[in-house]
Amino acid sequence: MIASVLGAVDSRGIDSRGIGAVLAAEVLVCAAGPSPKRVGTPASEAAFERAPVTMPRLGRLLMGARNLDDRTLAPADAEAALGEFARSGGGAVVALAGRRSSATPAELARLSAASGVAIVRGVAPSAAATAAEGGDLDTLAAGVLAELDAPRHPAGVVGLVRSPGAGERAPEVRIGAAATAARLAGAALVLEASPDPAGTERALAGVDAAGLSRDRVILTRVARALGSRVGVETGRLDALLALGTALCFDDLGRIPTVRTIVSDHEIALAVLRSAELGAADRVMLSCGIRNKHRLTAYGGNGLEFVTTQFLPHLRRLGAEEPLLAAVGGGNAARVIARGPGRGGEETA
Repeated sequence: MIASVLGAVDSRGIDSRGIGAVLAAEVLVCAAGPSPKRVGTPASEAAFERAPVTMPRLGRLLMGARNLDDRTLAPADAEAALGEFARSGGGAVVALAGRRSSATPAELARLSAASGVAIVRGVAPSAAATAAEGGDLDTLAAGVLAELDAPRHPAGVVGLVRSPGAGERAPEVRIGAAATAARLAGAALVLEASPDPAGTERALAGVDAAGLSRDRVILTRVARALGSRVGVETGRLDALLALGTALCFDDLGRIPTVRTIVSDHEIALAVLRSAELGAADRVMLSCGIRNKHRLTAYGGNGLEFVTTQFLPHLRRLGAEEPLLAAVGGGNAARVIARGPGRGGEETA
């Protein structure tokens, strides 16, 4: 069973042909965060940073111009986006903690009830640390477990947890606490892949030390880890597949610009290669929307991109229905389903 914010959902009923597609790594509601203090910023840039998102400003936003409104997704934005996703055949969304996520459990429950989309809430050790006023592994793990076991609007997965970048010290306590809590609760762990392969491997070493099986781990930001100056490198993809985790291509639907390194078409080819290598059951999809201009209401492709455009594109490239069902929702539904926990029985 999947532990959604509104209660248990039968994971056997969710796939791209049944209840609906599953987006495995979204935020839904997020705050812009503090604006960095920059000396000497031109007045025009400072004004643009404070301006609301409108159609005439989309060009600059697509090219990465900083804008606080663009970095803010309000509950009303999420409700509209989830409505479009539901109408396109969407059934479930994993809403991760971190990445500026600001949704409360009650807000996610209201969004789920309003849209009819099952929302699986993520919980991160950093958030649990604040509530528990502690920082050791046992305290962090206990805070995460409390959210996973919450009587109202429980969390369903652990994450998002970052892998260390090049030269960064591995956050052993945070990764160990997250993996320990996931193991004890029978939950999946969502781990952000590092652009530095060694960082991802160090994070997974912490997962192994905590006793969590890698088939319960979902790696996100995969396209960033695969990219080079010439797009996807198959050697990097093969190396990620060899790690034994699920891979979530979670940045789909971006409108291409001259700065685009890995296109959605290249991701589609990577999905097909993964299937050829026997990993069709370990691929998941998501849009990873964290900017307002990517929503349908503001000219973007929205959460419905996977169901309305990406899966049909995979079909045109030769993907057959079992693969489409697996990557469209079946794989994610299976991995995020709560397995045997501390009592040896399914926990939700």
